[in-house]
Amino acid sequence: MSQVTQEDALRQADALVLQALKEAEARCAVLGQYINDCDSKGSRTGAWSDALRELSAVQRRRAGLLRRHSLIQEALECPVGESVTTVPLPPPPDRGALRTQHQVQIRPHRRRS
Repeated sequence: MSQVTQEDALRQADALVLQALKEAEARCAVLGQYINDCDSKGSRTGAWSDALRELSAVQRRRAGLLRRHSLIQEALECPVGESVTTVPLPPPPDRGALRTQHQVQIRPHRRRS
């Protein structure tokens, strides 16, 4: 079995983070469009509220992914054995405060003939 180098592992992690970022950004775009459509029609329903909550959660996840991407990039730019930063990392988030997420399925609007 071949051994994965630290740099290879970082590059793989970076590719996964970038993919997750693309997915989060796409979800933000869909939710934003749905919320905007509801706002323009003046229909602030339960689904609209759920979409707002989900958008906020996806934006928080995106921010975390951006931080991870930045840290991975710093690690890739730093030679092995050198310290990347002199500032201690923040403590991990409190996992006890996880919220359940609801998915909203948005169907394209069909025009009536």
